[in-house]
Parts: sequence; C-alpha cells; structure tokens
Amino acid sequence: MAMTSGTWITTTEAAQRLGVKRATLYAYVSRGLLRSERRPGQQESLFDRAQIDAMASATRPPGGPQPVLRFRSIATSVSSQTEGDLLYRGHPLSEVVSLGSLEEAAAIVLGSAVAQGVPGPDPSVPAGVDLSSLPLERRMPVAVQLLAAADPFASDTDPARVRAAAVPTLRAALTLLAGGQGQSDLAALALAALGGSPSARADVAALRVLLVALLDHGLTASTVAARVTASTRAGLHDCLCAAYAAMAGPLHGAAPVAAHALLTDGVDPAVLVARSLRERGAVAGFGHFLYPDGDPRADVVLEALWRRRGTTRLRRRVESLAALVAERTGALPNIDLASAAVLHALGLPAESGEVVFQVARTVGVAAHVAEEYAEEPLRWRGRDPQG
Repeated sequence: MAMTSGTWITTTEAAQRLGVKRATLYAYVSRGLLRSERRPGQQESLFDRAQIDAMASATRPPGGPQPVLRFRSIATSVSSQTEGDLLYRGHPLSEVVSLGSLEEAAAIVLGSAVAQGVPGPDPSVPAGVDLSSLPLERRMPVAVQLLAAADPFASDTDPARVRAAAVPTLRAALTLLAGGQGQSDLAALALAALGGSPSARADVAALRVLLVALLDHGLTASTVAARVTASTRAGLHDCLCAAYAAMAGPLHGAAPVAAHALLTDGVDPAVLVARSLRERGAVAGFGHFLYPDGDPRADVVLEALWRRRGTTRLRRRVESLAALVAERTGALPNIDLASAAVLHALGLPAESGEVVFQVARTVGVAAHVAEEYAEEPLRWRGRDPQG
C-alpha cells in the first residue's frame, strides 16, 4: 500500500506492519502506547511510521530472543488494486495500455526518475552466446546471470540507478534470447525472443498489451522473493533471478501453461473442465480472489486480442469455455487464460507463458527492488505453531 506523505501512514498500513487488527491498534492508542492524528479529508487516522516500526521491532514471542533486525510489513507504491481495477502508481491499467509503447508503460511502473529521462546503463551483450539448447523458460535467468558477470556495476544498490538499469537489462537479456537480433521496439524484441516474427505488427501489438498488463501486481510470491533478496543488498540481477525462481511454480508464473491446454482445438472443453474440477477443484485460467467481478487485466488483453484479424474461432472457444466454467463454478476468466489466448493466437508454445511473465515482471520486480534498497533489512520471525 502506498504511504502517505512524510512519516505518517494510514490505520490500515499501521495495522499491517504490526500484524494486528485495527481494533487492537485503537486500543493501543487509548492506552497511550501509540498516538494518532485525524486530518481534514482523511478517511482514516494517521500514525507515525517510526513509532509503529519501533513497536514492531520490539514485538517478540514470550521468552524469545530480541530481534536482530527490524520486523515489518512491506510498504509499496508500485501498483495497487482498487475497486476491481489495477493501477500502476495511481494510473489505471487502461490508461497505461493506451500509452502506445511498452517502454512508456515501464517508465510509469519504475517511477518518476526513469519517466523523466534519467539515463540508464548500456549493458554489454556477450557475443557468441547460444541459449537455444536450453528449455525456453530457463533462458531468461541464464541470460540475466551472464549479463551480471559482464557488468562491473551489477552490485550497485542505488535505487535511482537500479530503476534506470531495469529496461536496458531487460533489453540486453531479450537480445541474448533472440540470438543477437536487434529491435528498437521492446515488445517486438520480446516477440523475437519467443520465436515469433518481430515484423508482424498485429502480433507485436497483442503481445505488448499482454506485457503491459503483467508488469506488476503488488506483493506476489516472486516480488516478495526479490525483496527478501534485495534486503540482503544483493544486486539487481540476483534479485531478478530469485523472482524468476518463484515464477517457475505452476501457481504463479507457470500458471498460463495449464490454461493453454484448455484452448487446444480438438479437445472437448467440457471434458477438460470436468477433469480439472475433479483433480484440482478449480479450472486453470479462471477466478481471482482480488477480482471477484472479473480480472481487469484479462478484460484489457482479450479486448485487444479480439481486434486482431483471424481470432474469431479462438474467441468462440474462449467464450464457450468461459460460459461453461461460469455455469459450473461462477468463476470468470483471469489473466492466465488471457495470456494463453494470446499465445494461441500468435502460434507460440505453452511454455512461452512463463517467459512472457518473466519478461513483464522484470520491470515490476526492479521497481520493488529499488524500493527495498531504501528500507531497512528484512528478517522473518518464526512463530511456534503450538503457541
């Protein structure tokens, strides 16, 4: 959640940082343990962040050791979900998609320093590297580590420089994946890295919308993995690889792979849905706890995809599947199904879904890493499950 200006934070964030309910927070105020302020126009009381963090640092299990490092919740302003919409630093997803380029959308997510044109580094792309023998979904982590080995500033933890390095690092990694192909347009380069044709303008446009929709989604598993790594003051490249490792799970970055199978021609969707419900109790590509009324990312991506010529048959498949799942479970399509639909339309294999996720989230992860460098080191606190 974004912080308010200065050192004051909202009641919601204060409760999250302490790991208590709002009622408990107000009880602390009434007992004189905390102070709060109510300002005109504010719906919530405000709390002093330093005072909240000091209390969080002092909190420990009975008889347990004093914490070595500060325990805290994570404050972030990269993205938020408000009233069923996804916002990148306060900008609705639909607005960011309309900017017209992946680079402009990345600048929004990374923050004002990049948006205002702070120059980024020009990573040296190792020559003669062939990653084609590796599984498609394993190439990005290897490419990023190769770039780290050739970058004398890979351990730089200055937040502004990390933000400025994000897109150049992504571009260099995609160039390695694309076998050295150079493309001025970042979305076209991403398509080349996936094995598609960067000259197919309709394909590039569809992929660009998908990438923008996936740039960030708050404190996901991969983001937290990267922030924990950043809290040790590891460099950007290592933080990205920590995030990629978390993305490899079928419940996160690899989720579109399962959804991809649902859209394969020649297989009865009713059979697939019944099997999925029987084996997993849910259908891949449907439902999201943050968006009970529908995933706005899926809406934006599918709307753009249906404008592409030659998608009529695929659209019927998606709509038929959606109607079937809605009847059986009430769940609506999410970004994983939309991602799978784009891959089908572009003729890309299922494992491309994880790579698309890696490519897009490289931007969001870098933004979170830059935030984390400005925080005190993070440490997990164990809790006795019997306590």
